[in-house]
Amino acid sequence: MVRNTGGPLVTRRIRRLSTPLALEVVEAGDVPQRLLMGGKWQAVTLTASPWRVDQYWWRDTRVRRDYFRVAPENGPPLTIYHDLVSGEWARQEY
Repeated sequence: MVRNTGGPLVTRRIRRLSTPLALEVVEAGDVPQRLLMGGKWQAVTLTASPWRVDQYWWRDTRVRRDYFRVAPENGPPLTIYHDLVSGEWARQEY
């Protein structure tokens, strides 16, 4: 039996993702190289390893995306994804 430690409970909030915003991206080898932001092209660097989301493969509305955490030259880090079904790029944050 585990006794009560008297410490606060650890709770994790569920955060909703914001609505994706369309993004123009120049890529090389399926990796983003530049983004069109504020009317100007900015080079980006990856700040984390890319990850893939592949859900609902059994439905007509499949979700298959490669996500990237990138840092533009002039701005804060962003989470962007490449929709592998439609071919479009988008920005999506919490």
